[in-house]
Amino acid sequence: MQQPNISQPDNHFAGSCLHPPDTLRACDASARVLAAQKELSEKAPRVHCLTNAVTMNDVANILLAIGGSAIMAQCGAEAAQITALCQATLLNTGTPSDEKFTACHLAGARANALGHPVVLDPVGVGASTYRQENIKKLLSTVHPELIRCNLEEALMLLALLEGTYETGREDAPAPYVPAMKAMSCKIRHGGVESGMCADNSTCADAAARLAKAYQTSVLISGSTDAISDGVHTALVTGGDARISRITGGGCMLSAICAAFLAAGKNGYDAALDASTLWKRAAECAGEKTDAVHSGMGSFRMHLFDAVTNPDCNKS
Repeated sequence: MQQPNISQPDNHFAGSCLHPPDTLRACDASARVLAAQKELSEKAPRVHCLTNAVTMNDVANILLAIGGSAIMAQCGAEAAQITALCQATLLNTGTPSDEKFTACHLAGARANALGHPVVLDPVGVGASTYRQENIKKLLSTVHPELIRCNLEEALMLLALLEGTYETGREDAPAPYVPAMKAMSCKIRHGGVESGMCADNSTCADAAARLAKAYQTSVLISGSTDAISDGVHTALVTGGDARISRITGGGCMLSAICAAFLAAGKNGYDAALDASTLWKRAAECAGEKTDAVHSGMGSFRMHLFDAVTNPDCNKS
């Protein structure tokens, strides 16, 4: 796929990766978005989605909308077998349970053995000791091709790996990552939503450090998305703030990442394509919603329209 023109930002970068982050505006990436949509519709990738009960329907529908499909086997007894029928596996740890983590271990291990890409969405990893301990165990046995998370989840994953956060203590302090000591805000656990805000340089630094730490690619989503494979890092701007008022926006983005991986992209390019597609779709949805002076129901409908119909994203 032809690479878009990407400009380098003027802001200071903390230097975790070999190159400073590039910046791509979603509204300037129409050619990339159209090419990505066309490729997905042609390859029709199938993704095994071990996702959460809250967003399962939307995850299945967004994959269908972009030209893929989902199988959502949640039972450990068939998790590995279903994974073998798909081209990628999504491990979304929301609404966790012992049975869910068992299925994630089995599906992820089978995907690794087959060379199928795995996407990890560590939903609310900082919300409870149970999630921290089980996601840490999952990452010790399953290697994800891509981690899609918010900033709070990214820093918690770093803290768990670096041993700067003690699990099993209800009074444990917020995770402290030495590389992030310049950050001006603290983690405020808010369940699956990030309680953090930070400048773009900090988000890019976190993405690069997490990618290096777990030898993977990372997409930290937010008002600006930060993407890194530990060497190259990019910031994707744009979108529409109303995406945060739809349950499952992040879960759907993780599924889109998995679809691009299933279609043959590497982790970095899959994350970049998914980010630009999702932000441009949100922009399109916002424009159409505003044009008819409507509300969130219309925004959600237009969002699905935008990832379904390439004409929605033409400049």
